[in-house]
Amino acid sequence: MSDDLMLSPDVSFYIGALVQWGFLMAFLYSFVSSINKPDKKGVWLSLVMTVSYLSSLFIDIQTIRYLDFFYFDMATIFALVVLNLIIKERLIFAYLLAGLSVNAILFLGMHLDTVVYNNYEPWLFTIVYSWLVNFNDFAMVAVFFIKKDFLGLVKAKSYIYKKLSRSV
Repeated sequence: MSDDLMLSPDVSFYIGALVQWGFLMAFLYSFVSSINKPDKKGVWLSLVMTVSYLSSLFIDIQTIRYLDFFYFDMATIFALVVLNLIIKERLIFAYLLAGLSVNAILFLGMHLDTVVYNNYEPWLFTIVYSWLVNFNDFAMVAVFFIKKDFLGLVKAKSYIYKKLSRSV
């Protein structure tokens, strides 16, 4: 596999900063657009994501491990699930849950690849990891602004639940 398909650490750093800024803007946008409205679901969900992603500002990027990112995503998923028990938001929650779950699985996979198997050579999984984590982050930011099921996740979830409920 070629290193040309991998994102360089410099590019990843700037993408991470852009995603942090994106979640902050999503929070501010949700906050401002809901000032005179009773529905504050987007504000609460974007606040959780903003706090989660901005907390990485206090992490030493040189010493953090993939397993630490996995734990961060699991903690954020837990916070979102608890919050969603109260606010019951469907669309944004589905995108955040899907994005964080895929990211957590990828972080765990990278931990296994680098720490457990001592593999530091790029291969298909590392390329998929470097692109998919960033795609998920941008999709999670975008759903706060677009507020549509642009990837069909909610539709797919409904379809799968229908198929599973028929077979039971």
